[in-house]
Amino acid sequence: MRVLNVLVICFVFLLTSCSSSYLTSSENVSKTKQEYDKVLVVGRSKDKTSRIKFESEVVKTLQENGVDAKASYEVEGTKDLMNKLSESQIQSLKQKLVTQGFDGAILTNLINTEEYTDVLPGSTSTAYVPARYGRFGRYVGYYPITTWEPDELKTGIKYVFESSFYNLSKKTGDNLEWVGRFELKDPSSIERTTSIYSKELVQALLKNNIQTKK
Repeated sequence: MRVLNVLVICFVFLLTSCSSSYLTSSENVSKTKQEYDKVLVVGRSKDKTSRIKFESEVVKTLQENGVDAKASYEVEGTKDLMNKLSESQIQSLKQKLVTQGFDGAILTNLINTEEYTDVLPGSTSTAYVPARYGRFGRYVGYYPITTWEPDELKTGIKYVFESSFYNLSKKTGDNLEWVGRFELKDPSSIERTTSIYSKELVQALLKNNIQTKK
């Protein structure tokens, strides 16, 4: 029974540690779902290569699901969004986007980086060693020797991103529709990372806010 419990614990741990999910929390702010004619995808980053890969992947995933979208690095007025904009500049930019046919926008920002420490539970193993019992003759028996591997500490860097979806067709009031937080630990491949991130992001938006066209 003890061995079975250990195996169950290790199996659950493997499932958890190998999980590729990045979305850790989300909020459907508007609680409304509708069709959008064209969605702008913005990934704010000082690294232009990462930005292009991310925006292109999200656009591709949206289009595969029947949503017309375009990356901000290809749109006049949003090619450089690293600088902080005033309220009047934001309103002017919004109007330009609406004029170009955009009625939705996804904005993704890196909001924090921090060190993390995970405790990886140690494992156990049992070996059965032969032994001799008795004074006369020879009787060979076996007794178990169980060894425990100590817990392992894994440290690294965790990146926290936030993606927000806005309804640009709203003329007044708040136009935030959805917001989600994503956590990435030591991403090793930008292609794999952007692929998983974009799929989780688009799935959440299709479930909560974006109605695909029939």
